[in-house]
Amino acid sequence: MDAMNAIFAAALLAAAPAGKGTTPVVRHEGQPAPEVRTLAGPRELAALCGDLTPLERLRTKGDALDRGEAEVRHAGAREEALSSRYEVTVPGGKLAFAPYDGPERRLTLAEPFSLVLGPRAKLWTASERGLPVDVDAAGARRILDAQRAGRLTLAVTFDLPEDATCGAEPRLGTYTLAVDPVDWRWMDGATTLARGGANADRPLVTAAQGARPKVDVGEPIAGPGEAKKAVLAHAAELEACYADALRADPAVDGVLVVEVSQAAKAVIAADSTGAPDLAACVARVLAALPPPATGKAAVPIRFELVAPKVAGAASAPAGGAAVVPAPAAPAAATAPVGR
Repeated sequence: MDAMNAIFAAALLAAAPAGKGTTPVVRHEGQPAPEVRTLAGPRELAALCGDLTPLERLRTKGDALDRGEAEVRHAGAREEALSSRYEVTVPGGKLAFAPYDGPERRLTLAEPFSLVLGPRAKLWTASERGLPVDVDAAGARRILDAQRAGRLTLAVTFDLPEDATCGAEPRLGTYTLAVDPVDWRWMDGATTLARGGANADRPLVTAAQGARPKVDVGEPIAGPGEAKKAVLAHAAELEACYADALRADPAVDGVLVVEVSQAAKAVIAADSTGAPDLAACVARVLAALPPPATGKAAVPIRFELVAPKVAGAASAPAGGAAVVPAPAAPAAATAPVGR
């Protein structure tokens, strides 16, 4: 990691909410996140396993031309399947937990376990064994209480290993597949109880559930102190950017680091929000930001969702923070979408 990247990583850590000891995940790396496909049950897993069949195991019909064209089509389908991201939601009632680790504040599933989509359709994790979540004892108790009440579900977003193939017996309708979890969350109905993986730092309460959005402009991590004042002059526009982003995804939060120099207009140098539209909006708002006399200036902007009980504790935000009016809840999606 070069010196500037180290500075940006430090900025993301410093701008993280109190009580979180890890740097927010930098989710946006210049490429759009893969489309998320939902595996609702055995039928969808069977179709995926068909697409993942290695070419050497493919049984095609017809003459040489027909078989050649079928192999080309299958190669494309397999490549698309391997490059996609997937999500499953399974009942949590029969999943067994390992003993809670109090000192580490960690709750994990007991090994071995599988994600059961049907009587003969199962996924097992090739990485992130146990699907750990960082949760206090009270949070762990809520998960166990939801399990006893029959309301607990586990939603897992995952990628596929590069050489993924299914253990399949189509004649018996049996399919198993190894997956690489990306993020996961324990749910009690529509309420998120805990998150793990890439989205572990995301808020449990979203704007749609009453969390109050807040925009906080931090001290420059490079360049003069006047750079913060220049960014704060656009506070209302930054709040509007955040409100728009929350209408699309009520759970958006994280840090953007804006960099400006004599050689170039403002750019987003680091991003832990995973929201390209928010980053683009901020870049547009700050495009005319005055550059420093020499060198570069880099300013972190924290976009945070504050739980309702915290949002009402003070009459006005302090420092460079501004509370954004909570947006209306977005309309229900007609198709599954990914982060």
